[in-house]
Amino acid sequence: MKSPAELVKKVALLQIGFISLVSEKVEKFIEELEEKGKVSEEEGKKFLKQLKEQMEKQKEEIAKEIEKVLRELPVATKEEVDTLKKEIQELKREIEELKKTLKEKS
Repeated sequence: MKSPAELVKKVALLQIGFISLVSEKVEKFIEELEEKGKVSEEEGKKFLKQLKEQMEKQKEEIAKEIEKVLRELPVATKEEVDTLKKEIQELKREIEELKKTLKEKS
């Protein structure tokens, strides 16, 4: 079973992929309208520029939401895991020293 963090990432990637796909389709549609003379090239470029700006904003918002959700999940960060590994190694060393000391006293 996938972790909540993996699921959140997959959903976000799907959203970003969907946004990109929609953007591509709209671009093709605008090109077709330009070819048919329904919109001017200038209007098409202006609309596509606005669309791309909106898409970028949405991608940024999705990324921010992902970060927020991941921070709220009960999942350790890489730094936290690394810190715990170091602490475990230190405790193992201390245990071995205590064992050695106990053997010497026996």
